[in-house]
Amino acid sequence: MADLLTVDQLAQMLELHPRTIRRYIRDKQLKASKVGGEWRIRKEDAEVFIGGRLAELKAEATEDIQAFIQGKDSEIGGKLQVCTVLDCYVGTPEAMKISEIIMWHMNESNPKRGKAKFQYFYDDTDKKGRYIIWGNPIFVGTVLSAVGESINN
Repeated sequence: MADLLTVDQLAQMLELHPRTIRRYIRDKQLKASKVGGEWRIRKEDAEVFIGGRLAELKAEATEDIQAFIQGKDSEIGGKLQVCTVLDCYVGTPEAMKISEIIMWHMNESNPKRGKAKFQYFYDDTDKKGRYIIWGNPIFVGTVLSAVGESINN
């Protein structure tokens, strides 16, 4: 069983939300099997997924940002929309705090949040994590304020 990962374990490794991992499974982009009613991913399948999808995921994020800049339809919706990029050098004490803050806000049940999404990428060359956050101005501002306050304290 040591060769099997749970959805939560893979999500943590990739710094993605478990719902994102389940969506990849549902969309048959990531191989998984049910064991005791829970999804399990073989390490080999996770490695194939990570290696094969990384460039594609980055390309999709770039396309999403370009579409946003060009004013094309957004899945976020609403009268006002914001897209921001937050870079953080990994290995710093702040890096983990930032992940926790963003995940907390993404999972929080708050009517002011509206539709929102984020993507995370890790650049191994620069040892840098990149967060791309979409949402309404109140939500994105709240997330950035929370990140700023945690780093400055």
